[in-house]
Amino acid sequence: MELDNRTLLLVVTFSTAVQTAAMFYVWRMQLRERSVAQLTLGLALVALGTFLVVMRPTLPPILTIVAGNTAIIAGHAIVSLAVCEFAGRHLPTSFPIWLGAFTASILAIFTFASPNIGVRIVVLSILISLSLLPAVLALLSAPAGPLRRTYWPVGCVLVFHSLFSIARAAATAIGDTPADSFASSLVTAAWFLESFAAINLVALGLILMISQRLQLELDRQTSYDGLTGALNRRAFERVAEGEWSRAVRHDLPLSIAVLDLDRFKALNDSYGHDAGDVWLKSFAELARGLLRREDLLCRYGGEEFIALLPQTPVHAAMQVADRIRRGVDGMRISHGGKDIAVTVSIGVSTRNEAITSLKSMIAAADRALYRAKAAGRNRVESSEGS
Repeated sequence: MELDNRTLLLVVTFSTAVQTAAMFYVWRMQLRERSVAQLTLGLALVALGTFLVVMRPTLPPILTIVAGNTAIIAGHAIVSLAVCEFAGRHLPTSFPIWLGAFTASILAIFTFASPNIGVRIVVLSILISLSLLPAVLALLSAPAGPLRRTYWPVGCVLVFHSLFSIARAAATAIGDTPADSFASSLVTAAWFLESFAAINLVALGLILMISQRLQLELDRQTSYDGLTGALNRRAFERVAEGEWSRAVRHDLPLSIAVLDLDRFKALNDSYGHDAGDVWLKSFAELARGLLRREDLLCRYGGEEFIALLPQTPVHAAMQVADRIRRGVDGMRISHGGKDIAVTVSIGVSTRNEAITSLKSMIAAADRALYRAKAAGRNRVESSEGS
């Protein structure tokens, strides 16, 4: 059965319009993020462009050939711009403008000055690949992590679509030039079918990417303290219980440090809560810089923090705690034209025969912290010293 190419392109147009509507809905529902708005605009231009192309010869060539195909290329470029912004990669906002202007110029030349449909097909096919290249690079270079699970499939679909475009250009260059874009041709039919599949798969993948990132952001907000970026108490207890179970199962050392900024209420009373917030953020940043990647830092409440140190015996935990103490002792925060100094007292405890649960280990570290406070503050005490 022979497929009518004009009908296939109408299907592509309708499908792209539906995906544009879906992306617009996502944009309206998901805090109106700029990259989602760009995706909506890009898909809308592709839909408009394919509609203008399918209207040939009802409308004049300036619309159906030049404007229609320019909109398609510019739409692909805007999708690339949106994907790069979404993935945190820089792409100049002028990229779609320059690519669209170049496309319009080439099409005008080979439509009016020197008509050649073969050249137009080859150039447009190559330009589609070029317009998608930044998005492909942004998606396939995503670092390992949860986002890669959606970035890579979308990137692979774009790679296949780009390669198919190059194959179309090669087939047109070495084969007979078609009489028009809708002439009966296996290559043209395959191109329209592949475009239909690519548009649907990419749109679905983009929506999944947006949903996944929103979910990760929600998880972050429910797991981390908004001011300091440290784990909140609920998330810490959940993860720490897992570390405790692993330490017990494999008989591994596990230490914990309870850290409390000294005289913090007086700091807030003297300099204001803004100064206190600056100190809390700075302290958390310093502590994270002195901890390993596998260590956990939690804002347990107010100015009190907890650091969980997997596979760390007591003497090593004391060294880590003292590095943090010395780091805080040497730090000054400038606020309101004044340099503000704070010290920290730390209590350390380690899993042993007398400490049989995470709760009891935290309690032991708390008792050591109280001894550090009573002994003059700005010091580290261990529960094993009691």
